[in-house]
Amino acid sequence: RKEFGRNDVAPGTPETRYHASRTRQGSLARLFVAGDISLDQLQAAAEIAGVAERLGSDVQVRTTSVETRVDVSRAHDGAFFESLGAVRREVAYRRWCATLPEPGVVLAMIVEDVGVREAARRWRMRNSRAKQLLGHALDRWFDTIGTVVKEIDAADVLAAHAGLI
Repeated sequence: RKEFGRNDVAPGTPETRYHASRTRQGSLARLFVAGDISLDQLQAAAEIAGVAERLGSDVQVRTTSVETRVDVSRAHDGAFFESLGAVRREVAYRRWCATLPEPGVVLAMIVEDVGVREAARRWRMRNSRAKQLLGHALDRWFDTIGTVVKEIDAADVLAAHAGLI
């Protein structure tokens, strides 16, 4: 087992590595350290988890004070414009999820930070199968986002918002 994954150079200062060794890392970070996923795959997982969190937070019920939001909204000429990157990532996330042969196990490992062993147990499969599904899914993320970037541009987002006004 390599100490720092597939990289030959240990990242960070000795102090950083010492403090990191004393901190319990997430399951995906542990997979990276063990050399089971690459740095690119770890980055893909972080992006996917971020999109899933944003999508999930959009549907949660919250109580807020309307007064604190007056004249502080992200608006331009009265219309709200999402960032192009966020739109692309949300579209890519939905497409990527649709391509997953076993979405539950993959999303549990990425979004919920469930370990491979626990995810495999929940979905009644071998650890190696869960790890394989995760690796293939993470590899597909950048292909999916690349395709979406070519398809959706700023004009598309502006046209979609114009239809909502």
